[in-house]
Amino acid sequence: MANKFPLTHAHVSALLDPVSRESNWAPFVAAIDPNVRWVIASETKDATRKTGVYTVASWLEEVNKPLLGNLKTGIKMTVSSLDIVGKKAIIEAYGEATQANGRPYNNRYAWFLIFSEETGKIVEIREYLDTALVQEVHQTN
Repeated sequence: MANKFPLTHAHVSALLDPVSRESNWAPFVAAIDPNVRWVIASETKDATRKTGVYTVASWLEEVNKPLLGNLKTGIKMTVSSLDIVGKKAIIEAYGEATQANGRPYNNRYAWFLIFSEETGKIVEIREYLDTALVQEVHQTN
């Protein structure tokens, strides 16, 4: 059976380039299946470090919205490495922003994005980052 959705560097870059250029997350979020299984650092939910399992809606409400509320600027995400293995994109990136208190928010990320063969949407995300920094941002801003 031929691949219905050929995952390419160009496809993943098109989703992430707006984030690195102008902190525009809309194309990336639109490429995610609403019922995605988004695991941040651990399957154990920790509201202070924002770890746990999320869908798009719960990520937007419980992770993204509170973090952006503690930052002066949106997060500019720059990809430093991108590899494609089958339907999996493996991404190393760093995010830069300014916290509301004026301190820098510089975090490193490793993302494993699994794409659906049928829809081309991201159906699973495993994300690893400095969760202690996330906790600090929420406690000091």
